[in-house]
Amino acid sequence: MSYVARFVFTLLPLLLLTACAGLVDATKSASKSLEGDAVEMLSFSSEDESRPPKELEDISNEVVLAKLWQEKLSAGQGDRFLKLEMVSTSEQLFIADHKGRVVALDRQTGEKDWAVETNLPISGGIGLGDGYLFFGTTDAEAVALSFADGKRAWISQVSSEVLSVPRYENNIVIFRSIDGAIAALDALDGKELWSFVRDVPALSLRGTSSPVLKSGGVIAGYANGQLVVLRLLDGLQIWQTSVAIPRGRGALSRMVDVDSDPLAGDEYIYAATFNGGMAAVEIRTGKIAWRQSELSSFKQMASNWSSIFVVDIDDHIWSADQETGGINWQMDKLEHRRLSPAAIVDDVLLTADYEGYLHMISVSDGHLMGRIKVSNAPVVAAPLVDGGFIFVQDINGQVTALQFASEEASED
Repeated sequence: MSYVARFVFTLLPLLLLTACAGLVDATKSASKSLEGDAVEMLSFSSEDESRPPKELEDISNEVVLAKLWQEKLSAGQGDRFLKLEMVSTSEQLFIADHKGRVVALDRQTGEKDWAVETNLPISGGIGLGDGYLFFGTTDAEAVALSFADGKRAWISQVSSEVLSVPRYENNIVIFRSIDGAIAALDALDGKELWSFVRDVPALSLRGTSSPVLKSGGVIAGYANGQLVVLRLLDGLQIWQTSVAIPRGRGALSRMVDVDSDPLAGDEYIYAATFNGGMAAVEIRTGKIAWRQSELSSFKQMASNWSSIFVVDIDDHIWSADQETGGINWQMDKLEHRRLSPAAIVDDVLLTADYEGYLHMISVSDGHLMGRIKVSNAPVVAAPLVDGGFIFVQDINGQVTALQFASEEASED
């Protein structure tokens, strides 16, 4: 049984397990449900004496990030465990909070272009396509707004709460619900085009990976360790394969959720699982190319031309070869610091932590290249990297924009 499984077992008197809702934090409210990240917040809390976060070492910054602007225009996710990811175009940055506020910012200056109060309990990240912003809600709603002014284009019902990021392609927008259902909606009016239903195990992390669109297919990972590819046009299943096989006798030790978004390359799809390792799957056939059983993760992966980068459940960072799955390096100097998923800029890996530090790590050997304090609050979403800009949002909704600069540049 993994450490996390053992830890969650000690919390069973405080947890309510349901068929679809996963883990509920009874210490706060029986109605407040937690997604995969909640397990991290419970088991990797800085107040957990058995798993204290490592103290940061003194380092000399080899690379420097300069703050361009910092704004707080939303409530963020607060103490809710959601996936409120930002999205950007070439000119604007879009953010949303759990209260239903959606804001468009000028990405160069941080100035507000527009803001709308939807009064909807937004629970998933923002998707973007063909002039629309798409998001899901706790109340099983799929919503589209005009990204020009934030006006609502349509609202439709889906099967259950949406914790994932909608994906758009060819006038079709894909919504993934926590009950395992996938709905393809017409991007213009929200009408359902097709749906795919897959049961989830009775015991699983509350949370789902976001679907990935690639070469006319919809790629989705499930809590039973399976990876499924559907045809975008009509939802026909092309193939399915098990990237992780449940092992052990107890239900906790057999959890193999694919809560990390699949990562699609030209030849392979990569999937990381909770308790079940990581695997590469041939994109055309679904055949397993390799499995790496050493790590456990529910956080989205990052990649460059040759390697996959994963933050595991202990906040160790791994680099694995894309072709073989062989481990290039592993770094544990940020252990138990409740790291965000990682992102890559050139040869630098970025991840933020529970104290609001953004860490810079060499992709070649995993050594720490620098850090910058961007917030006094935890950062749980991956840094957003786009067009030379780096955007970091903390759980309270504060957004910081940064760029790499010379060593003489100010960090203030």
